Amino acid sequence: MILEARIKKLFLVLLILNFSCDIEPNYTVLKGSTFGTYYQIKFFEHDEKNPIIDKEIDSIFDHFNNSLSTYISSSIISKVNRNEEVLLDDLFIDVFKKSKIIHEKTSGYFDPSIGTLLEYAGFGPTKTENIISQDSLNIILSTVGFDKIDIVDRQVKKLNYKSKLDFNAIAKGYAVDVISEFLNSKSINDYMVDIGGEIRSSGKNHFKDMFWSIAIDNPLPDRVDDKFYTRIRLKNAAIATSGNYRNFRIDSVTGKKYVHIINPINGQFEQTNVFSVSVLSRSCFLSDAYATAMMAGSLDNAQKLTQENDEIESLIIYLDDNDELKSFISEGFEEFIF
Repeated sequence: MILEARIKKLFLVLLILNFSCDIEPNYTVLKGSTFGTYYQIKFFEHDEKNPIIDKEIDSIFDHFNNSLSTYISSSIISKVNRNEEVLLDDLFIDVFKKSKIIHEKTSGYFDPSIGTLLEYAGFGPTKTENIISQDSLNIILSTVGFDKIDIVDRQVKKLNYKSKLDFNAIAKGYAVDVISEFLNSKSINDYMVDIGGEIRSSGKNHFKDMFWSIAIDNPLPDRVDDKFYTRIRLKNAAIATSGNYRNFRIDSVTGKKYVHIINPINGQFEQTNVFSVSVLSRSCFLSDAYATAMMAGSLDNAQKLTQENDEIESLIIYLDDNDELKSFISEGFEEFIF
């Protein structure tokens, strides 16, 4: 009788375990617009005791906008750019410090002090289109230099009062990281956070029982008969893609094509032979900033930044000397491609 009772008990335990394994976790998608682009947050919940609330996500976006948006006149960064006295919040200070480190590691190709230069090129908050001249460009370049800007007693100090900050090349990636950590705090381990193409994932997509799949756009779809250049499995990592194939303007006087990613070293904002850069790392803010830095310079410089930094891997899509679309793929990046 005792043996029979134990067998029945064991059978019941196995039945419960098998039943539990068959229960699919709850799947949620949060989507909307923020930072002038879209956001999409997908996740699987295994425990409903601590659910995600939309308002908590919205409050994160509000915090970023109130601190770092150049499109909101009352934000901290807008006040800094108008040289008003304003105490910086912790978010601004942390983004500033992280930007300083990346600025140094990229030899100045990542530079958030290009705010005035962006406005001159027609990519600032007011979208003003100026007649571009080398003399004016030389004057405006004197406002660029992140090494000339610092924080003292929670206030920004500038050597040139005309310098303006713009953290758009790191803010989206940083927001992705903050939301990812928020999900982690809710014991959610299977998710993908996407803000305008800056993405970080964790765990699996349970619908396919595999890591989250990401498609990388083809920057020149007329050259290759596919909307996407390649696809990857994002294995507990972050990716950001920068390119000049969408955000550009044509000068009404000269007919020249001006792109929104500007070389902070020489102030040039004309299209180079580098059309798209995708960067993999553990943190999305790092991917975001490095993708911009690689787009800002030459192909050789982009490859060099990848090869000299063991924190990142990259896919660089470019036109070669024969005007053919080619790519540089680092060894670590290639492992993600399927």
